[in-house]
Amino acid sequence: MMITAVTMLLPTALYSTFPVSEIDDRVLSFSRGTSLVLLTLYGGYLYFYLGTHKHLFLSNESEAGDDENNADASSTPSKGSLASSIIRLTTAVAATVFCTELLLESVEDMALTLGVSEVFIAIVFIPIASNSTEGVTVIAASRTGDTDSAIRVIIDSLLQIGLFVIPFLVIIGWCIAEPMTLFFDSFQTVAMFLAILVVNHLLRDGQYAYIHGAMLLAL
Repeated sequence: MMITAVTMLLPTALYSTFPVSEIDDRVLSFSRGTSLVLLTLYGGYLYFYLGTHKHLFLSNESEAGDDENNADASSTPSKGSLASSIIRLTTAVAATVFCTELLLESVEDMALTLGVSEVFIAIVFIPIASNSTEGVTVIAASRTGDTDSAIRVIIDSLLQIGLFVIPFLVIIGWCIAEPMTLFFDSFQTVAMFLAILVVNHLLRDGQYAYIHGAMLLAL
């Protein structure tokens, strides 16, 4: 999370360092190079998470369940199951893209109807709606006392957005000759950096209570 925050802060620093006439090309080149590095780092994270050190991310109950089912379950999925999973994943991605396109086209009308700014819809309303499924998962895990799983869902989501989705969009823009950079609004970037600092501070203790959630909501 800190690496992601740094990559968002550096373009802002570049804008305050170089002349205006040179900054756009420099930030664009920096964003593309940084995006390649982040995607490589994400690949290494997945290899670490799912390959060499996956035991570090399994709870004791999961490990016990795996040991009991090793004799009965096959580790290699069948071709039919793999093909079915690919079809369902492709269909879900296509449906998500279609719904996202409709949502983005309606942002302006939504802002007029609700009487709020488009910025509020983009940074508050849309993230809450798009992450509603993960939010339900986190709440359900927290109610059962499995706080570690709840936090793991949150952290994994942040890493997927910061290390994969954002740099991937920059690379896609590069491929279609659409200049996209890692430069965001200064206030939003600083707010994200401070939020990551607070979350890292809370996670350091490894002990959580409802008062921590109340403080985060207040923040």
